[in-house]
Amino acid sequence: HLLQIGALSIVSSDTENIFRLTPLGYHLSHLPMDPKVGKILIVGCVLNCVEPALTVAAALSCSKSCWLSYVPGTKASNMDEDIYGSVDSTSKSNKARDLHEELIRNGFGGESWPHGIVKGDLIALIAAYNAWSSCSQKYKDRKNFAFCNALDNNALTEMKGLRSQFKDALKIAGLYTSDGNNGDKSDNNMDALLTSCCLVSGLYPNIATLMRPSREKRVFVGKLVTKDGESCRASSNSFQAQRIKNASESGKDAYAVYHCKHRTVGTTDNSCMAGKNGNSVPLTFLSEVNFVSRFAILLFGGEIEVQKNYILVDKWLKFKVVDDKDVEGDNKKAAASQANAILIQELRRELDNVLLMRIMNRNGGDDDMSCERVIQVVRKLLSEG
Repeated sequence: HLLQIGALSIVSSDTENIFRLTPLGYHLSHLPMDPKVGKILIVGCVLNCVEPALTVAAALSCSKSCWLSYVPGTKASNMDEDIYGSVDSTSKSNKARDLHEELIRNGFGGESWPHGIVKGDLIALIAAYNAWSSCSQKYKDRKNFAFCNALDNNALTEMKGLRSQFKDALKIAGLYTSDGNNGDKSDNNMDALLTSCCLVSGLYPNIATLMRPSREKRVFVGKLVTKDGESCRASSNSFQAQRIKNASESGKDAYAVYHCKHRTVGTTDNSCMAGKNGNSVPLTFLSEVNFVSRFAILLFGGEIEVQKNYILVDKWLKFKVVDDKDVEGDNKKAAASQANAILIQELRRELDNVLLMRIMNRNGGDDDMSCERVIQVVRKLLSEG
C-alpha cells in the first residue's frame, strides 16, 4: 500500500528490492495516522483546502458515525410509549434521512453550493460538520443543533478533537502555518472540487466504475465495479445507495472512490443472474462512496499511459479523449486527440513536480506561484469535466 500511494520507491538491487522513503513518505512517517488519511491531509495542504481535508481525516478516524438513524425524542421504547405514543420505526428513519438530505443539499458540495457540486458520503460529512460547528460556539447550542438534525453530538465532538490533533501534527511537520491562513496562499477551503482530489489522492486505488442496468445482460439495478472486477453495492446507510441502484440504463461514465470493502455474511445478490446455473452471488458493499471527476482520477490517481485516442490509468481504467467514430478515417482529428491526451499527461507530470517541490520546499517563493497556476488549471478542468 505504501508503494501504491507513493510513500515508498523501489531501488533496484541485484539480490533483493530495497525500499526508500520518498519525500511524501518522509512526511507521512511524521504523521501519527493511517497513511491514507495522512496523504489526504498533505494533498489538502498543497491544494490549500486543508480545512475540509481535516474534517475528512477526522471522520475516517472517528470511532463512530455522526449520522443517527432516528431523531432523538421520537425513538420511543416500550416505557416511553405513554409519552411519545406509537411511532413507526420506518417513519423515524425517514424523518432522520430527510433532515440529513437537507443538510447535504444546502451545505458543502451540495446542489446550492457555489464552489462546486460533488456527490459523496465524505463530502456529506463535511457539510454536516460545518453546519454543526458554525451554528454556535456554545456546547449547549451545538448539542441542540445535533439533536434537531438527527446527528450524534458525541461523534461530532470527537471529530472536533481529532481535527485539532491532526492540525497540530501538520504544524509540527511544517506543512501548515500556525496562523491558520497557510501564509499568503489562496484559500480553497470552500472548494468541493479540489477537496474531491484529496479523496482520490488518499483513497486510490479504491476506485469503482458505475455499471448501469442492462436488460440484455439481465442486470436490473446499478452497481459499482472495482478494480478486481467484483460487482458491489454502496452500504445501505450510504447517501449514494439509491442513486446507484436507480441509475439509468444510458448516460455518461461515472467513477467513485470508496474507503473500504466489506461483505455481510449470508447476503446474496439476486438482482442479476451470475453463473451458468443462474445462482445468486455473494453481495459485497462499499463504504464512504464518493463520486469524482475523471480528471481527478487522471491527475491524482495511478500511473497514466497514452495510447492512441485514450489514456490508460494503471493498465486498468481507460479514458477516451475522443470517440472512436470521430477519429475514424480522419488523421487530423486522430492527431488532435492524441495531442489532447499528451497535454493531460504533461499536466499530470507538472502537477506531480509541483506536489513534490511543495513537500520538499516548505518556504514558499516561486514554487508557490507555480503551484497556484497549476491549481487554477486543475480547477478549470474539474469544473468542465
